[in-house]
Amino acid sequence: MPLRRTVTAPTSRRIPGRKAARLAVVSLLAVVLSAGWQRQAAAEDLALQDAASMAGVAMFLNARAPGLILAVVRGEDSVIAGYGEAAPGSGKEPDRRSIVRVGSVSKVFAADVLAAMAATGQLALDAPLSRYAPPGKAPLDFADRPITLLDLATHSAGLPREMADPATPAEEKNPFATFKASYYWDWISGHRPAYRPGTTAMYSNFGFGLLGDALGRAGGKPFAELVRERITAPLAMADTGLRLSEAQKPRLMTGLDPFGKPDPNWEASEVMQASAGIYTTAEDMVKWMRWHLADDAAGRPARTLAHALWRPHDGLARLVGVEATDSDGMGLGWIVSPARERVPLLLGKSGGIGGFMSYVVLSPNRKLGIFVVASRVDFAMFGGIRQAVRDLAAELVPAAEGR
Repeated sequence: MPLRRTVTAPTSRRIPGRKAARLAVVSLLAVVLSAGWQRQAAAEDLALQDAASMAGVAMFLNARAPGLILAVVRGEDSVIAGYGEAAPGSGKEPDRRSIVRVGSVSKVFAADVLAAMAATGQLALDAPLSRYAPPGKAPLDFADRPITLLDLATHSAGLPREMADPATPAEEKNPFATFKASYYWDWISGHRPAYRPGTTAMYSNFGFGLLGDALGRAGGKPFAELVRERITAPLAMADTGLRLSEAQKPRLMTGLDPFGKPDPNWEASEVMQASAGIYTTAEDMVKWMRWHLADDAAGRPARTLAHALWRPHDGLARLVGVEATDSDGMGLGWIVSPARERVPLLLGKSGGIGGFMSYVVLSPNRKLGIFVVASRVDFAMFGGIRQAVRDLAAELVPAAEGR
């Protein structure tokens, strides 16, 4: 299969790379050097383009996924590059409008809704979850400590990772149908947290499902409508949402499951939307990253809440699934990594679902954002992507400092 790539430059012109030689016989260096830019570029733009190009090629080759998309925002500039094929054997390369699933990156979208509602006084981060429970389903407290919305958003509520309804019919084909809001509330109204909230970090999709449902109750409308109202409509993210239209479905990339088979892409249940439901495109992710990196007065209160370190790992009794050895703690959905060895302080979130693995990082201090998605589920592969993204951030920081 030939290496293909498309790039959206800061001017929004498409810049096709030259066709590379067959992957089996060409080294990474030769691939990178063979890809020229078909325009005059300022030195700053060229540095961003070349750094993104080299990183994207390396990630694609190492991932061995059918397709990969990389989007980078630095200040006012952005690059979107697509590699491989949108579906195995299709011959069509992914691009800025290819639709992907971001899995648990959805959690930071839910956290954006939480931050926006808190910034306008519609709710408080430390509000108890019980305030938004269905009638007769109030969560049990751990001694005198209730679960709060902040506990849910920082994975510190002491809750299990998943909570499947055992009464789901055996003939149900969609594996996500076993996750139901009614069962979530039934369970938590009859079980106390395993640990005192705020004392342990344990990654919990269950907790974010409860958070999404609580946000919908606080806002008086479905969670999906809150995402549209608070995030996607204001930012003109037309291809980002919790369900695909019939017109969008042909643009959904095909990913491979852990066994190398095309994933059937089962739709997430409603209670999973806050934890793993988002569909989006690289073009929309650039808009979203730009908002997070901006400093306008209107968005500043919500961004201040969204980017803060709310649960430092230091002093917590347990750390499970939160990158304990390479982070300082939890923000609202974000894992906060300290500045280290030229890599700036990063807010990071990864995700995997439906044949896709994704990773997004923000460096608000450096006005830098990086998003990558590969159409193959492979956790060993993801480790390489994560390191490549951090290396790219380190490369781009010196240039960002002087702009």
